[in-house]
Amino acid sequence: MPREVVSEEEIPLPQVKKLLTKRGKDGELSFQQSITLEHASTFSKMAPAESGKLVERLMKNYNLTRFQAVQIVNIAPVNVEELRTVLNVKSTDLTEEQLEEITQIVASKRS
Repeated sequence: MPREVVSEEEIPLPQVKKLLTKRGKDGELSFQQSITLEHASTFSKMAPAESGKLVERLMKNYNLTRFQAVQIVNIAPVNVEELRTVLNVKSTDLTEEQLEEITQIVASKRS
């Protein structure tokens, strides 16, 4: 029986991995959940706790939307050019220095 959706919020892949791993230990995962866990395990680039803190930091310090911050954490760009592909730089007020800061912060959090 389908469950009722109470709320929706974007969460980074490391947190998806943590949630589905815990759910898998508590019981069996559905086919879709198993595939999602495999994807999250493959592409997670930092610890779950670090990813959540980084999302909040990016939103607060750089005035990014939650969606943008989560995508940055998921992709973990290693240089400004990669970051630009994640963000629509024309729609943000980020300077070149801020873009560089973000890539340095992300690099320091990668595992």
